[in-house]
Amino acid sequence: MRITILRKGVLALVAFCFFQMAVRAQTGEETPLSGQTGLVGLVRGEMIRFTAFNPLETEDGRTNEPITLRLQIYNAHGTLITQSPQVTIPPGEFRWIDFDYAVLGTPSEAGTRNQVRTRPLWGISRSRRLRIPTMLEVLDSTTHASTFRFFFNVEALP
Repeated sequence: MRITILRKGVLALVAFCFFQMAVRAQTGEETPLSGQTGLVGLVRGEMIRFTAFNPLETEDGRTNEPITLRLQIYNAHGTLITQSPQVTIPPGEFRWIDFDYAVLGTPSEAGTRNQVRTRPLWGISRSRRLRIPTMLEVLDSTTHASTFRFFFNVEALP
């Protein structure tokens, strides 16, 4: 009798563990990941654009999941100036975030240039290896013509 109760208890525990793993897989828990920073000098009439693409598939050919992005902007002293709202990027799509010079509200160096640092914060499911192509641009605020582009990949490992 005692062995039967013990077996039923172990069986219930095993079943509960499988249920927990399935529920966790369905919730799509994201792991916050701080991205590579970029230094940018802006003058009046310019803006920063950060673009990211979420591939349809991972490197091993599996269907990808949505990712999230929030971009933070810091001044030359390391103080957070502003941050974007969180943006969700579905698989196979791209999103961009813009910050205009006038909105940053930091003093420029000798009235000519404003040095800032960008830092993307990613929300990525760490269950699969993923490369996210990104681009940091400096654009003319009125024409949106690009004056500078910097391309890099973010790599998330399982």
